[in-house]
Amino acid sequence: MRGEFKGVRVVGLMGMASNTPDEAVVRGEFRGLKGMRDRYFPGGGILSMGMSADYEIAIGEGSNMVRIGSLLFGDRGQKR
Repeated sequence: MRGEFKGVRVVGLMGMASNTPDEAVVRGEFRGLKGMRDRYFPGGGILSMGMSADYEIAIGEGSNMVRIGSLLFGDRGQKR
């Protein structure tokens, strides 16, 4: 795959966990993504996972970038 996308450099992975209150499921999904990052980026790389509701779990599982907009700016509400 290397070289197929000129001008694009992948520097890590980003993922979101399932929308579930089951912490074991969330933790397992984050752990799985970290395993992929470690496999494809053995020297490190960005691991963006975790949002306002689960960022502490994500950090515990190795995230080095989180998305916490709702914690900072509040809920945007549901668009219909």
